[in-house]
Amino acid sequence: MEIINTSLVNLHNLTMISAIDTVKNYSESAGLDIVVTPNIDHLARIVTEGKSSELKAIYSRASLCLCDSRILQKLLKRKNKIIDEVIPGSTLTQLLFDEKHMLDKKVLVVGGEQHVFDILVKKHPELNLHHINPSMGFINNANEVDKVIEYAEQIQPNFIFLAVGSPRQEILAEKLQLSLKKGVALCIGASILFLVGEEKRAPEWIQSCHLEWCYRMLQNPKVLVKRYFGNFLKLQRIYKAL
Repeated sequence: MEIINTSLVNLHNLTMISAIDTVKNYSESAGLDIVVTPNIDHLARIVTEGKSSELKAIYSRASLCLCDSRILQKLLKRKNKIIDEVIPGSTLTQLLFDEKHMLDKKVLVVGGEQHVFDILVKKHPELNLHHINPSMGFINNANEVDKVIEYAEQIQPNFIFLAVGSPRQEILAEKLQLSLKKGVALCIGASILFLVGEEKRAPEWIQSCHLEWCYRMLQNPKVLVKRYFGNFLKLQRIYKAL
C-alpha cells in the first residue's frame, strides 16, 4: 500500500475500489481498525494546533488515512506527490451502504438524530443497523463516553460509522479501539445526512471543477463562510507543510 508522506498527515494512495475492499477486510480482522479521511478543514486545524495537535496524532495511528479533498490533491501534485484518486468520506459511506457491502454484518451508527436514523433504516431494511446518539458535549463526559463504548461492546459491530464531528469522532474511535475485539470504525462527519437526503452534495460537474466546497458554503453560509475563509488564510501554511 503506497503512502504519501507529509509533515501534517501520511495518506494512503488507494482507488475507491481498493479502499472499499480494505475496509471490508478490516471489518472481519482482529482488533478495531480506524479509517479517517482528512480534508483541508482538518489540515487547517492541524497547522493551527502545531506539534500538540491531537488530531494529527490520531491520524498518524489510523489504519487507513485517505485524501478527502480535491484541493489537497492539487496542492500535493505541485510537490510531485501524486494522489491517484480522491476518496471522499461521504462517497465511501454511500458505496458501502448502497452497493450492499455490509449484508449479514452488524452496523452501528454513532450520532445523528433519531429521525435521520429512521430514514436510514427505511432506505436499507436489508441491513442489521443499530444506533446511539450521544449529546453534543459527550466527549468531555466520561459517563456518556462509557455508555457509547458499552453499547458497542454489547453489539460487537463489524462496521461503526462515527458521525459526531471532528475531532470528537476520531477521539471516540481510539477509545472504542481499546475495548472492541474486531471491526472497523469510519470517521464520517455528516455523511449520513447526505446518504438519507437531509443534506445535498454538489452535482458531479461542480465536484469535477473542485468547487464542492463553494456549493456547501452556499447551502449553509452562516456556519461555513467564516470556517472556509479561515481555511483559505491557512492554505499557504498547509502547502509549505506538505
